[in-house]
Amino acid sequence: MSPKNLRCLPLAAAAMVVCMSAQAEYTFADGKLRLSGFGTVGVSRTNNDQAYFNYPGQGGGADRSASFDPDSKLGLQGTYKFTDTLSATAQLLTKYRATGEYKPEFEWAFAKWQATPSTTVRLGRIGAPFFTVSDFRDVGYANTTVRPPLDVYGQVPVSSVDGGDISYQANVGSATVTSTLWGGQTKVKYASALRNSGADLDPILVKLRNQLGLNLQAEFDGGYTLRFGHSQSKLSLETSSLGTLRSGLSGVLAGGLGAGPQALANQMLNDVTTTGQKATFTGLGASMDRDNIVLATEYTWRTIDKGAVADTTGWYVLGGYRFGTVLPYVVVSRLTVDDLNTSLNPQASALGAAYRGAQGLVNNGKVAQNTLSVGTRWDFRSGMALKAQFDRISKPSGSNGLFLNPDAATASGQDFFNNKKKVNVLSLAVDFVF
Repeated sequence: MSPKNLRCLPLAAAAMVVCMSAQAEYTFADGKLRLSGFGTVGVSRTNNDQAYFNYPGQGGGADRSASFDPDSKLGLQGTYKFTDTLSATAQLLTKYRATGEYKPEFEWAFAKWQATPSTTVRLGRIGAPFFTVSDFRDVGYANTTVRPPLDVYGQVPVSSVDGGDISYQANVGSATVTSTLWGGQTKVKYASALRNSGADLDPILVKLRNQLGLNLQAEFDGGYTLRFGHSQSKLSLETSSLGTLRSGLSGVLAGGLGAGPQALANQMLNDVTTTGQKATFTGLGASMDRDNIVLATEYTWRTIDKGAVADTTGWYVLGGYRFGTVLPYVVVSRLTVDDLNTSLNPQASALGAAYRGAQGLVNNGKVAQNTLSVGTRWDFRSGMALKAQFDRISKPSGSNGLFLNPDAATASGQDFFNNKKKVNVLSLAVDFVF
């Protein structure tokens, strides 16, 4: 594993939890500048040493050794109001990244224009609105669970978009309906099993171009919410593994072994290459928070034209009940692979190591798993919550699930991939806002 920068972040965040006041934000005397922040100090461990549990795309995570990496983070946000209708917002978030280090990055950096009382325009870097809780998926305090259910939220590794959106809000009967048209582009690093045992982290670069999406959300009296979202984009993946594969086939591609092997090599490269492919993501969500009862569900599906990214469907159902400041909850979720979008010609096995490398790229899309989670949230102080959560994750044979398999080419890594596994995850977290 590469050295982890800012390794003391969880301890620094813990010190902030102890020292901070209960005030959730600070507004300067002139009323123009407002500062706030949020964070999580979280620790997790599993009963398995073959793969890391993490938020998909991170460059490490938790195994039998407890780790702060999956959930610990610290965010700072500021908004400056230039006029009654024009403002600017920036959010700086430090969390564990695909490169195996704690690294601060701007999640938000946008200008906002309140064009009319009902119409808002934002330009810059905005939150990627793929899910019901996209705008606060990293704000642990705003979520019931330790983390949003990964069987749904692990399908898209993108959390921000460089572009903009326009929102219109209207009252329809007893409901407040918000429609948002958004677009832009994104690139983000994503750690996967595409590396050899002991090698340095080599994250995939995920690029989404020409993103365009529409979200509709209706909020009803009594704590009910409905949401629909759909987006499409052009997806490209850049990984040195593909470059290594192409280099390994250079002699074949040059025709050195004849037309037959050359055709097989070209076909195999085409099968595992993802460049400018149409990608869509659709989600339906509903929630209720009424009379101490908390319910939420999302159903999402991802489609890709072709390449080494699979079509998937994810869903979860969450239920909880408040007893004063304590909220126990249960979550059931599932992620299925609908179509791998590529398969290798068995005759290409004659290409030896290159074929095995290409198969590794295909296997990277095999992420099916299901999860049963039980947990409790305790709001023990204003702006602070303590959470404990137990996850039972089951993955079928022939799947990495959403785990990071760091030694996929070794016997241990192959055992994890080829066999059914049930992995228990225990997490404790303190979420706070200030």
